[in-house]
Parts: sequence; C-alpha cells; structure tokens
Amino acid sequence: MEFMTANVTKLEDNKVRLEVEVSPEAVKKGVEAKVRELRGKVRVPGFRPGKAPRRMLENHLGRDYIYMEALQDQLPEWYSEAVVEQDLRPIDRPEIHFDDPLDEEEGFKFSATVTVRPEASLGEYKGLEVPKRKTGVTDEDVNGRLEEMRGQFATLAAVEGRPVQEGDFVILDFKGERMAGGELPGAEAEDYMLEVGSGDMLEDFEKNLTGMSAGERKRFAVTFPMDHEDESLRGQTVLFNTHVKEIKERDLPPLDDEFAKEASEFETLGELREAIREELEESQKRRVEGEFRGRVLDAVAERSEVEVPEVMVEDKIEEMVESFERSVRAQGVEPDHYYQLAGTNRDEMRGRVRDDAADTVKKELVLDAVARAEGIEADEEAVMHEIEHLARDTNRDPKEVAETMRKNGTYSLLEEEIARQKALDFLVENAVATEMSEEESEEGEKAVVEPATEGEATQTQNKEREE
Repeated sequence: MEFMTANVTKLEDNKVRLEVEVSPEAVKKGVEAKVRELRGKVRVPGFRPGKAPRRMLENHLGRDYIYMEALQDQLPEWYSEAVVEQDLRPIDRPEIHFDDPLDEEEGFKFSATVTVRPEASLGEYKGLEVPKRKTGVTDEDVNGRLEEMRGQFATLAAVEGRPVQEGDFVILDFKGERMAGGELPGAEAEDYMLEVGSGDMLEDFEKNLTGMSAGERKRFAVTFPMDHEDESLRGQTVLFNTHVKEIKERDLPPLDDEFAKEASEFETLGELREAIREELEESQKRRVEGEFRGRVLDAVAERSEVEVPEVMVEDKIEEMVESFERSVRAQGVEPDHYYQLAGTNRDEMRGRVRDDAADTVKKELVLDAVARAEGIEADEEAVMHEIEHLARDTNRDPKEVAETMRKNGTYSLLEEEIARQKALDFLVENAVATEMSEEESEEGEKAVVEPATEGEATQTQNKEREE
C-alpha cells in the first residue's frame, strides 16, 4: 500500500513477526474519518449536530479519546492490508504490539506476531504406482438400469391365492405394546403400505409378515437393536398385533419398443439399451477417475510430513459442519430439527468429522507444497473464469467482485484453490496406474462417491468466502 511499509521476520514454530509503518497521511485520514463519525453522533453545546469544528470536538471529548477510537477502527484494517501485501497466510489471531500512540505528524508503528500456515515436507511424489480400478459396463449393468426404469412405470396388482413374500406390498394395521404392558406411543398405524424386504421397518418385523395371508391376524415380538435412534427402545422387546388386509405385487411393463417410447426419447428398445450403456460408461469413468485422483493424493500425503495445527483443524471442522447445515436448510429442514430427529447434536457432528477435517487440511498443505515445488500457479484467466461465475450468480460486475476479493484477501484464496487443483492434475498425470486387485476393486466400488466437478466445488467455496 502507498501509505504503508511492512517487513516480515520468520520466527520459530511457524510464526512470523510483521513490522508495519503507517504513514502520517494514512493516520490523518483515519483520524479524520473518526472525527466525521463522532461529529454526527456527539452533541456539542452551542453547535448543531454534525457542525462542531474538530477543535471543539477535541475539547469536548479529548484528543486521546478520539485517537483511541480511530486506532480501534484502523488497526485491524492496517493489519489486514499488510498481510495481503506480504502474501501471508495467518491461521490464528495476531498478537499486536505498539509503543507510541497515533501521531498525525510522525505516523504510527506497530508489530504483529502471528502463526502462519506451515509448509509440508514432500517425500516422493512423482511417478508413484497407484492402483486404478478397471472400467467396463456389462449387460447385467444395463439390464439392472432397465429394471429400475420398469419399476418406475410399474403398477400394483392384487395378489390372490398365495401368502406374503419378499418384494410384495402389503396394506396392514399394526399396534405395538411393551412386553411389561402399556401402550407404545407412535408404534401403530392403519392402512399402512409397506414393501416387504425394503428395510423401511425393522428386519424382524418384515420377516414376520412373510407367509401371512390376506385377512390374517398375527401377534409377534420384535427386539429393537442397541443402535436404534430412539434410545428408550434400544434392546427393548415390543409385541406387535398385526392385521394384513391386502397383498399387492408389482405388475411390470414388458421390455419392448413400446416401453422404450413411453420411458424415454428413443423409438426402440435397442436404442434405449445403447443410450443406457453409454450413460453408465461415462458415469463409471467419472467415478473411477475421481477415485484414482483420491488414491494418488493419499499416496503423496502418506509420503509427506507436516504438523497440522489444531487451529486449522478446528476451522476446517466448522467449515464442514456449516456446509452440512446449509445443505440441510436447502432441503427445508432446520439443522437443530435434523439433529433432534437423528438423535445427535452439533458437538457430536463436529466430533465425527474431526478426522476427515485433519486429513483434508494435511492434503491441502501437501498440494500447496507440490505447487511451490513445481512452480504451479493459478493463471489470471482461470481466476477470472471462476469470478465470472460468482458475479453472474450475484448479479454483479466481475471486475467489481475481483476488486472486492483483492481487498479482503479472498482473491488469493481463490488462486490457492485453483493452484491446488492444478497441482493435483500434475500428480495424477505423473502417477503410474497399476492393475487393481479384485478385493481392492470391490472395496473401491462400495466406497466411491460420484464427485462434484472441481469447478463446481471451487465456485461454491468462493461464493461462500466472498459472501
């Protein structure tokens, strides 16, 4: 900044000392801003509100008071400007020290000692051999998707002449009571439709329905599991009186060209099959690539050393929980209500994500180290591309958004995020994909989650930060 000079000295334990000199012009500007503010708020005898000269305001309030108020306003801003100018990444609150008060003739000096982001020590990170799952869509996969589509267009038909079997839909009344006697509030329903084997009810409850006939009544006991969401029912045995009124089964439409026309934009079943295969292949490719990227980053992180500061973990935990709560609100549910329904609370949620938060912070630091080692930076075109997305979402001018982000330091955060993605691209490009064992492939298939595109993820994070 033109009104400030700053110097940085590295200390131990990832700390730095920032020594800042603020020019007399900047001090004067800050004091005058505070005078204008106080002039509009403080009534000075003999003057209309907002019209008292500065000298009279100083006599009324005291110069030291005005300077102290100006310092409280300006010091955080001067500190932030110095941090941005020196390209520092503080991870905690600074310890600020100064000896002399503001002086409009001499300026102002202060120092700030703050903990900054640590640097990871990289191990081997290029040419690593990492298992990658093979892709391949089978006829069974295509048939499975077709069966899902048939299920969406199925109707329910009444069953006659046989008892309930798994996969049937039953219309029933039921009422539960405690073994020791007494009603069980909420454990009853009339004309309840249940798909047997769906897991909507307790497994033992659904198994007891199997073999019952339409019109049959049955009384049986069910023991609730120890991890049931209702703590009062954990391990408790409940007697249920049930009455199966109707049995229905899915009536699936035939797989033919007529079904293809009704269920899709295609004219023949063959065209629909081919489209499903292409869709599954593309989806599987994205999942496998996302999984491989994760495995590559895991391998590099395992070979790297970095001491993850607790304050960064706490910040990441809060970021993850807040992100989860936003997603809950987006579905029309308040987080407190969700926690109540799930039998948990915010503190327990924070505890659950702690390990993931620590792992995420470590990997971010590792990617930062890779970017430094390889000279990887975010180019301005990529940064502005993300800012244009943000500006469009908030109906603002991209240049205005960029300038705001430069002032508050979020522009550099966006550059970091883009550089990390480029660093991960570099690691993946330089990794050697090896054949994955059958056991690893099965585990990966179970664990993998369809990843959001990197652009979408980055855009969401930037929007949150800018707001």
